[in-house]
Amino acid sequence: MLRTDEHPDDGQMAEEAARWFARLQGEAATGEDWLAFERWLQASPAHARAYERLESLWVDLEYAPLTRELGGRPLVAARRRQVRSGVRGRIPRGAWWGAGAAIAAGLAVAVGVGIQSPGVASQTYETPAGKTRDITLADGTHIRLNAASKITVRLERDARRVEMADAEAVFDVAHDARRPFLIGVGDRQVRVVGTEFNLRHRADLMDLTVRRGVVEVRPADSLQSAPTRVTVGQELTHTAGQPAQLLKVADPDATFAWTNGQLIYHDQPLSEVAADLSRRFATPVRAADARTAALRFSGVLVTDNEADVLRRLAAYAPVRVERTSTEIVLHHR
Repeated sequence: MLRTDEHPDDGQMAEEAARWFARLQGEAATGEDWLAFERWLQASPAHARAYERLESLWVDLEYAPLTRELGGRPLVAARRRQVRSGVRGRIPRGAWWGAGAAIAAGLAVAVGVGIQSPGVASQTYETPAGKTRDITLADGTHIRLNAASKITVRLERDARRVEMADAEAVFDVAHDARRPFLIGVGDRQVRVVGTEFNLRHRADLMDLTVRRGVVEVRPADSLQSAPTRVTVGQELTHTAGQPAQLLKVADPDATFAWTNGQLIYHDQPLSEVAADLSRRFATPVRAADARTAALRFSGVLVTDNEADVLRRLAAYAPVRVERTSTEIVLHHR
């Protein structure tokens, strides 16, 4: 029997939401799946409400005792560890469907329960050179902030806003169709509903790589314009002040590698490698001259400690390392 505050379609909406939830957690989820999901969300406010209730209950399970385990480990905790470590696809899709369906079955109890929005507040997060930081926002969004980075977060009633200074971060954004996640980065605005991506803003260059979901990018001074959509396995780069931006196929695992202590390069200038190492370690690293800075480098650098990284770089690239009292200088050899 339905409660008096329930609607006859709530059960159907819950089932549809559970199917989408299971579909999008699978390893085979594509950019087209996410675009179709966005269309489903926008088709009716009831769709968004049903999905928000399901996902809210799912997140709540992370902090509650779990009686159902997979391989001896809590299902939700296992998924959270995978997200934070960058490992995906280890949990069978059927397990996600079973868990999603179980949650959907309990949605009738949650009908009519509102989702509370955090109060309006600003918080600045900053990391020095050589230090990274894990951040969990009040809405459940996880941020992995790279070294030498600074962002400011403001959680409002109708939107979640981030201003990105010189920074790099992985965002795993909690889904909330009614409160988009908006990031100001240079002369662009990044708009997110719920997804995982790496965003880097260094000097005038913005670089965005998506590992899960769909991200929209617009000029900050033309928010009504049609967005550029970046989906799974795509990378968008843009230089501030330029009208054009480049969208191409990318390897998200390579972009996200810094979260696991690796820097992966594919035919990139040595000046970029030096800049990355300057942020990763306390001592600044620079190329001695323009000729050295323009050298192209491909390889994987494991950033365990500064001395070993520089030794490997000198072995892979035609450079000589000079140490002074204040910096490390790379010379062409």
